Amino acid sequence: MTGTVFACFDVETTGLDPRNSRVIEIAVVRVSSTGESVGEWSTLVNAGTDDVGRTDIHGILPEQLVDAPAFIDVAGDLIAELSGCVPVAHNAAFDVGFVRSEWALAGLGALDLDAVDTVPMARGMGLPGRLGDLTRALGVGLEGAHRALDDSRALAEVLTLMLERGASPPGLPFFYPPILGPTRTGLSLQRPGAST
Repeated sequence: MTGTVFACFDVETTGLDPRNSRVIEIAVVRVSSTGESVGEWSTLVNAGTDDVGRTDIHGILPEQLVDAPAFIDVAGDLIAELSGCVPVAHNAAFDVGFVRSEWALAGLGALDLDAVDTVPMARGMGLPGRLGDLTRALGVGLEGAHRALDDSRALAEVLTLMLERGASPPGLPFFYPPILGPTRTGLSLQRPGAST
């Protein structure tokens, strides 16, 4: 695992089901197996709808998405951030499901993406499964819960601490982008008040 880079990612969405909900924010925080920060990227995503779901949870308003890039416009940036890394998500089926769904909706076909799920890793160590509870149990700060970048940063710290305590992911699903996939555009829009 030495030399491995983990790409901790998170999505904020309009709902809970990728079949009828959309991604409106996404972030990736890359961290080495020793806990060293390698880089981070995030953006709001214009899903083409005024229904942004539970603003009381994620805090994203429709007007904040008007000038945000669409998923197709940042798909190349996303896969570049994940490329060569081991993707990691908390409750990975949720985040992976949404990214795969957006990829297909963008007309890009199927995306071969898997991720290490930190929920069973945490529970296997006798730690809480919910990210907020887990960060508190490990002494990790989480200022802006349900902000994709803040959640990804907290997840990177949580992962590092669990690895230091002897946790071992059940597998390391390295991500390699599709050969003919989209390329980086450099487009992004940060939510108001985002910490960089």
